[in-house]
Amino acid sequence: MFKTIIRIFNFKTLFFIFLYLIFKRENKSFLTYEIKEDSMLPELMSEDYVIALKNFGNLKRGDIVIFKNEEKGFDVVKRIIGLPGETISTDNGNILVNSSPLEKDWSNGATDDFVQITLNENEYFVLGDNRKLSTSDSRTLGVINLDKIMKVKYRYWPLQRIKAYE
Repeated sequence: MFKTIIRIFNFKTLFFIFLYLIFKRENKSFLTYEIKEDSMLPELMSEDYVIALKNFGNLKRGDIVIFKNEEKGFDVVKRIIGLPGETISTDNGNILVNSSPLEKDWSNGATDDFVQITLNENEYFVLGDNRKLSTSDSRTLGVINLDKIMKVKYRYWPLQRIKAYE
């Protein structure tokens, strides 16, 4: 019977199932998370699974993070756009960081205009990659404090989309 199970599931699959079961438990230093919405398309899709680690201040623009939407009581995943000390604004759908356009592959797509904001120490501005579907981000929730953020480190499911993030 054991050999039959091995034939059905190869070693990699069993390994990732094992990792999932271990990381699924609640822990304050890491989190496993199932992507449930399309606000991070094309980088993260619904039903992708990621591992996020508690961060201690080494975040940079472009990092993908998870934080709790306190209003609605669930976790969301977004990308860091603005760093402490920066001023974030928009002009005709373009994101501006300290009055300069943000030019990154993942920053494409028009953004609804929002009020200019200057970030204080330990504050971050986050948006989803798919701006039209992204709702629980800094445009509606405001800035996100460092102590509420977990940085996505690995996408481990599905197997054909495994990826490590810096």
